[in-house]
Order: sequence, then structure tokens, then C-alpha cells
Amino acid sequence: MHTMKNLERPTASPGRRHDHLRCVRAAILVAVLIVAGGAGLAAQALPRPRGFVNDFADVISASDARAMEEVIASLRDQTGAEIAVVTVRTYEPYATIDEFGMALAEAWGVGASAGDTGVILMLALEERRVRLEVGYGLEGAIPDGRAGSLLDRYVVPDLREGNYSAGLLNGVAAITQIVAEEFGVSLTGVSAQARPAARRGAPTSGVDLGDLVYVLFVLLFFGGRWFFWPLLFGRRRRGFFGGGFGSAARGGSTRFTGFGGGGFGGGGASRGF
Repeated sequence: MHTMKNLERPTASPGRRHDHLRCVRAAILVAVLIVAGGAGLAAQALPRPRGFVNDFADVISASDARAMEEVIASLRDQTGAEIAVVTVRTYEPYATIDEFGMALAEAWGVGASAGDTGVILMLALEERRVRLEVGYGLEGAIPDGRAGSLLDRYVVPDLREGNYSAGLLNGVAAITQIVAEEFGVSLTGVSAQARPAARRGAPTSGVDLGDLVYVLFVLLFFGGRWFFWPLLFGRRRRGFFGGGFGSAARGGSTRFTGFGGGGFGGGGASRGF
């Protein structure tokens, strides 16, 4: 009997089992809090929309911001499609501008919810990256290849020269033209001559008529109200640059009442500059 007692396996007391379960539960709770806290920090880092143009990096001129707001509002009124222009100093804490773009798309819901007709044109200054995020409903009109080509031809050349405002303005002009054609509408003040790519061709010895048409388009539609009128009537314009991520965005249309709740699936393209 003495030998049998020595062979019996000792059993844990109820108190020890309770302590073990309590430790396991505490470890699970800590892991959940870490994951939730990380997600909360990422969500906190997302800026809130102030309009169709959200210049958190302060690189867009006041006149260009107003012009983009106006043409995007016109596009939304006639088609339901929406474009958001976003500039930030950095896309951190996200690992890439693609991740930042998807997070922003899900949070903001750019475009009509019925057709998911939204586009986000975003620029990260420190990482020197630009992305075009395209909603489900416009992936047919702007597939990934066309999105990349649009950035290469209309946006990136100016960004490489530090002309951020001009590059984004050219991009908006190109996007609105593509979307308007997709819906079969003609936007007020937007002509078929809005082709920033026309001035990206090989240099010529003479004056290109296409270049002149494009310059006239930009001056008359995008700049006429805020460039020529001040010259004629003595009205002043304010300065252009300053600020950082999460600061009050320049722009903000009086016609902006929030985005329509459109969905995105990761379509689009990114480029460095």
C-alpha cells in the first residue's frame, strides 16, 4: 500500500487551477487591448474631410483649391460621382500610401453609395508618393492601368518639379473629363480641350496649338475668376504655403455637406515622384 501511494500522480488544487485560468484570461485581455489600441491609433491618425479638397500639407494654392472644389461639385451635381483631393505631410502610421488610401476610402466613403462612384487623389509629401484610389463603380472607366497612365502623364511631371498645386489641378481636370465622358454629360466650364498631357509631348521648335488651348482653358476656367478679376478690380489673393498633417485644411466648399458613402476595393495606382 505504501508503494501504491508513492505512484499516485499529484493533482492540482482548485485554487491553483483558478489562478492559472486567471492568468490565461489576463494574457488574452492584454493581447486584445494591444490590438484594439493599435487600431485606435491608426483610426485616430486619419484626418476628417473638410471639403472636396483637403490640403493638410498646405501645398495647394487658394485659387486652385477653389477651382477644384467648383469643378468637383459640378461633377457631383450632374453624375453623383465625387472626387476627393487629399495632401498630407506623411501617411504614417500606415506602412504604404496604398494602405492609407484604403483606410481613408473606407472612413470617408467618397462617391455615391448607389454606384460606388468615388475617386481619391492623394499626395504624401515626405514619402514623395501619389496615389489614385478608384471606387468600385468607376473601375471600368479608370482601370488600374489607366489610373497609372493618368498619374504618369498628368500629375507626376509637375510633382517632380515641386509644382504640387499644378499637378493636382491637372489630375482633377483629367479625372473629371474621364468621369463626365463615362456618364455622357458635359460639365459647365469644362471643355474637351482639358488635356494636361498635351503639354507633356516632345518639345517642338514652334508653338503648339494644343498647348495654347490648354493654357487658355486653365486660365479661363480654373484661374479666370481669381486671377484676371483681381487684376481688373484690385482684389488681393492670400499666400499659399504652410501647415501639416491634421491641421485645418485649405479649401472647403460651401456646397460640401459630406461624402455619399461609396465603396472601394483597392483599385487604382500609386507612383513615386
